[in-house]
Amino acid sequence: MTTVATIRNRLVSEIGQDKFDIWFDQSVTWTLNESTLTLHAPNSFNAERLKRVYQSKLRDILGSLSLSHFQLQFQVQAEDAPTELPSSDSESLPAAQRVSLTPAKAEIPSHRPQSGLRSLVVGNANHIAVSAAKSMLERPGSISPLFIHGPSGSGKSHLLQSIWNKFRSRVRAGRAIYLTAEQFTTHFLESLQGNGLPSFRRKHRDVDVLIIDDIEFFVGKQATMIEFHYTVDTLIRSGKQLVFSAKISPTEIHGLGSDLVARMASGLVCGVEAPDFSMRLEIAHQYCQHLGIRIDSTVLNMLVERVHPDARHLQGAINRVAVLQQLKHTLLTYEEADRHLSDLFDRPQRQVRISDIEQAVCEVFGVDKKKLKSTAKAKSISQPRMLAMWLARKYTRAAYSEIGEYFGDRAHNTVISAQQRVSGWIDNDSWVSHPHGQCRVSEALRRCEAQFGT
Repeated sequence: MTTVATIRNRLVSEIGQDKFDIWFDQSVTWTLNESTLTLHAPNSFNAERLKRVYQSKLRDILGSLSLSHFQLQFQVQAEDAPTELPSSDSESLPAAQRVSLTPAKAEIPSHRPQSGLRSLVVGNANHIAVSAAKSMLERPGSISPLFIHGPSGSGKSHLLQSIWNKFRSRVRAGRAIYLTAEQFTTHFLESLQGNGLPSFRRKHRDVDVLIIDDIEFFVGKQATMIEFHYTVDTLIRSGKQLVFSAKISPTEIHGLGSDLVARMASGLVCGVEAPDFSMRLEIAHQYCQHLGIRIDSTVLNMLVERVHPDARHLQGAINRVAVLQQLKHTLLTYEEADRHLSDLFDRPQRQVRISDIEQAVCEVFGVDKKKLKSTAKAKSISQPRMLAMWLARKYTRAAYSEIGEYFGDRAHNTVISAQQRVSGWIDNDSWVSHPHGQCRVSEALRRCEAQFGT
């Protein structure tokens, strides 16, 4: 009896294990019923590409196994049921589902300053990374790789694109490349068709500057990681400048491999955080200037204070205010903005201080404040401390360093680790120790939040 394993093994023997691992990774699932072989891809782009490249070969394999009467389908995985792709080519896919196979556009969106690092909004959240970038620009190759990490909306991509703009004015065309890890992966996969690999390598290794965003995308893509690893080694040996970014530091990206992590960390690793109030206010003023609109200062301050603390959410709120003001032909008042933008205010209106959170956690867990800030590692102390740090990141504008300093002069990495562990507990519906027995983490957090009135 023919099984999926039989068909997969036959395909491996036809195209080789390396190509098979690239095209048919763990995101592609196979099902075989009485009359149909179906391949489920994670998105329309991958499904269409598999269909275009391997439909003929898979039909030949089915024929060799006396299964030529079987139907062959390429479908997109969905939460409910997969949707079969149309038989037309990739140009028929909805625009939102197409994946660009070209490097990042030369034109940066107009709301992003194009005059280099001087136009970046600099503050406590990013001053170390910006200083490192300026030093690197003065002596290219001296700090390589420069690795910048931080949460979504903290300005990593903006900083990388500013660095790229600066380098493009200094080097020959094509010698400074900026692209995302997804684009690098797509280029590499496309180069494996025909004789495109030498051209791909020349394009990405014969450069002065290589900037790649969202490095964590490489995890799980073994062949791409190997190619990327060799590219990095080649450029480092040549003294070229490498700049990378990710949401977390290289050592925290599980699945990259120790050698590649070592390369990522061999230059300079800098963290950036969500912009603080003064930075967000400056970003808001810049964006209003770009749109050519005026917003009442009390409304703008409310947006900066209460909208989720990153530039993207803030810009979205300003866009909504601009539309509302255009409709009513006058400035939006504080009360009107409060009513029309309430869904964007995902933080409590009453300002929550770290001291409020400390008091709540101590009350719920029966822990003394001095012990919460001590070096004690017992679960009865360490778990409430981590929950307090997690709540501080959720409900205050405090940076990692501020939270760490408040809870016993701890390093910002300790706060990051605490945030990740608590998030993991929530995802796994874990339990924590409580004075009256065990308690689910979600319930413990709810009790703490109730203490400071959220």
